[in-house]
Amino acid sequence: PNDSIDLVLFVNGIPTATAELKNKYSATGWDVQEAIRQYRTDRDPRNLLLGHRALVHFALDADLAYMTTRLAGEDTLFLPFNQGSGGPGAFGGKGNPLVGSDRHPTAYLWEDVWQADAWIELLDDFVFDEGESAARSVVFPRYHQWHVVRTCSGHARVHGAGQNYLIQHSAGSGKTKEIAWLAHDLSTLHTAGGELLFDKGIVITDRRVLDAQLQRQ
Repeated sequence: PNDSIDLVLFVNGIPTATAELKNKYSATGWDVQEAIRQYRTDRDPRNLLLGHRALVHFALDADLAYMTTRLAGEDTLFLPFNQGSGGPGAFGGKGNPLVGSDRHPTAYLWEDVWQADAWIELLDDFVFDEGESAARSVVFPRYHQWHVVRTCSGHARVHGAGQNYLIQHSAGSGKTKEIAWLAHDLSTLHTAGGELLFDKGIVITDRRVLDAQLQRQ
């Protein structure tokens, strides 16, 4: 029982993600930090499922969600997978909206991200391995990256070319990969009639570092 995983997401029998689920309102009082601790101390990175097959591991409770793509014991790095306190695409701070809804603040995970079609699309369009050696280095989008790419592409699919989108970012939020994901998504966007919506995509930047990073994506 101590080695069991709360949840595994399979696609055609292939394990793609694991999750540790906590409920701080239960008798144990465990929250997302306990889920993170379990991954760091109780889960063996050499395990075939955890270390080689599943692409991402989620730690969450009713309020907050985090994820990692590589288990490394105590050195495992977890990144937030939250919407922001103001909700997706809205001004706010860290975390998730805690008021204004009768749902758990992390309900978007199983209702939106883990929804079957959305999950398959995410695996197909976002996940890749950027490792240059035998060591696996899986890239998995954070929530805001996944959300903004889908939002812009969805709007372009309905309204066509010629639209303007302004996306505000903070330092270290992953905008380089987001630009690459969005450019790739728009380059494959088709109209209802099956025709490509855009003939060509051009990315313009005045930063040499960003230019070099984009060429590697």
